[in-house]
Amino acid sequence: MAATDMNASQASNRTPRRRSLSTKENDDEGCPICLEPWTNSGAHRLVSTYCGHLFGKICIEQWLRTSQTCPQCQSRVRRRDLRWIFCRSIKTLDTSERDNAIKERDFERRAKLNLEHEKVELQIAYESLQQHCLHLQQEHDRLLKLNQQLNDTKKMTNESVQSVPIAAISNPILTINLQLEATIKTPEGMCRVLAYASSSHLLFISSQPSSNSHASNADYGIKKISLIDGIRSIEYISLNHTKPIRDIQLYDTLLLSCAWDKTLRIYNYIQNTTDLLCECSSQVWSCAWNLDDPNLVFAGLNTGRVQVFDRRQTQQNETILSSSIETLDFSTTSPILCLQYIQKSSHFHANGLLVGSNDKSGFYEYISNCEYHFHELPIDKNLSSLHYDVLTNRLLASFRPQSNPARHELYEIITTSHQSFQISLQLIQTFLGSSVNIILSRSKILHHNAETYVVASDNRAHGIEIWNIRQTEKIPLYKLSTQCDIIDSCLARQYLCLLADNQLRLYKWS
Repeated sequence: MAATDMNASQASNRTPRRRSLSTKENDDEGCPICLEPWTNSGAHRLVSTYCGHLFGKICIEQWLRTSQTCPQCQSRVRRRDLRWIFCRSIKTLDTSERDNAIKERDFERRAKLNLEHEKVELQIAYESLQQHCLHLQQEHDRLLKLNQQLNDTKKMTNESVQSVPIAAISNPILTINLQLEATIKTPEGMCRVLAYASSSHLLFISSQPSSNSHASNADYGIKKISLIDGIRSIEYISLNHTKPIRDIQLYDTLLLSCAWDKTLRIYNYIQNTTDLLCECSSQVWSCAWNLDDPNLVFAGLNTGRVQVFDRRQTQQNETILSSSIETLDFSTTSPILCLQYIQKSSHFHANGLLVGSNDKSGFYEYISNCEYHFHELPIDKNLSSLHYDVLTNRLLASFRPQSNPARHELYEIITTSHQSFQISLQLIQTFLGSSVNIILSRSKILHHNAETYVVASDNRAHGIEIWNIRQTEKIPLYKLSTQCDIIDSCLARQYLCLLADNQLRLYKWS
């Protein structure tokens, strides 16, 4: 009997120790009131209070009979707030390492995003510097080319003077010999302007497609003619103008065109892509590049205003620019017939825009930040064309015939910049042309064999008239009949190119 009591006593002594050890090892699995393990059924099954603490059902019910608060947090608890928990066991996991890893991951993500933003900003700055470097390289090449032209002109002038006999020095003007080499017909007509790219030997003519092409009759574009080793190819390129083109101007590999459909278009004639469409407020009669910053282009409107567009104002992946950054009011209601950008040089002490209309001419001096100062030029009304020659610093102004024949006045531009920029004109020579005017044409100053000539249309004889700027006579030095009314002219390699409404005639000048 004593042995039995002793065994029972020992068993009873061992059981609490095991329970205490289990509770110590798994204190998160026992009731905090009685310290006994929870059960999943019966009176001591697991329940949760409203505040989220866990107890045995019988223990918390007995507790709430004497106190209406949670044994753990002392918050108010009612018996109806108890909720049964259905689970086999509950263990609290140590997630501190995981939480720290998540924080480190989020920090690295933010650092990565900051690096990506910095990379984008650096890429944009790099591309901007690349464009600036390209602009500087183009400017360097242009200045080298201009310097070479000046050296060649000086050399040819010296050679021509040395080759002329002493008896002929009093009359050194050479005779002109033009031989027709080719005629390119455009039966559809609507040819208005010429442009020549000397770097690629490409000649451009504004026109509309032939009746055999798939293009619409209302689709106006250009003809691109290669003059490498003669006339090798003729290609029509649509510029998607819906009305006739009035002017085209070249810069590097870009062609700027304007038309009566109230648009400017920039076309890359090497890549054959349209880079930009500028929507103007009215019909466009003339256009020009800003040669100091080719991101800026000018549009001369039929309302007597000049709109200035900045190609950088377009959004990414967009090719339409609907608003200008500046509008220059020329204070006239006549169309802007002539636009020409003049760069600062040793004999022209400012850069800006030469503008001519039927009843007014002037120069917009560029100040800074798209600010311009207007200088009116003392040129008569009834103007038909205006052309500035950078090599000779001469300005050619042509006037339509009225009671007198057409006049072509040659001026020297005089500029000063002591305190402020001032511009004036000195008349050098007046040449008298045709007494008939049928179509609006462009007179040009052209250089050939170290000589400088004025070329103008002769509507009376259906041809052209040529003067040497060193001659004293007002009558033409040379007259050429072309059987058509010439609208525009230019020099392309050894050819004098004459454009009429429906044909291009190329003459070899010797």
